[in-house]
Amino acid sequence: MKLDPKDWAVIEQLQNGIAVERRPFDYLARCAGMTLEEFLTRMLRLKHDGIIRRMGVRLRHHAAGVSGNILAVWRVPEEDVERVGTYFAGLPDVSHCYTRATYEGFPYNLYTMVHAPTPAQVGKVIRRMSRESGITDYVTLKTLRELKKSTPRYRRTG
Repeated sequence: MKLDPKDWAVIEQLQNGIAVERRPFDYLARCAGMTLEEFLTRMLRLKHDGIIRRMGVRLRHHAAGVSGNILAVWRVPEEDVERVGTYFAGLPDVSHCYTRATYEGFPYNLYTMVHAPTPAQVGKVIRRMSRESGITDYVTLKTLRELKKSTPRYRRTG
């Protein structure tokens, strides 16, 4: 589907965030240079067509007191990747689950980002994931320092 400039105006405004107020889309529509009805119609069409996958709240987890965040990488036999990946992806403590290529000296092919209120609780979640999936070869990678964290911003080209 080819997006026109007005579609991109809707996308750009939604990427700026939605204010927590009684009529948040009124402001976004004005900024996009269109009526509220046109803005909402285009937004819903973009959702229906699969261009917009979802809209949600982004929590600043440290400010909310969630300090347990670990990237766990798993060595999963190829024939088990679909089963284990589906199981991990369905867990409420897992925000990201994806496969990656392996490299000599680093054989881990399934990556999960696991969150819990404390580091100790994350450890319990990961041990449970291992026990219930049967995958015991894994490594946990703690963040040492966050250098950048942002939502991708998409812009029209051409």
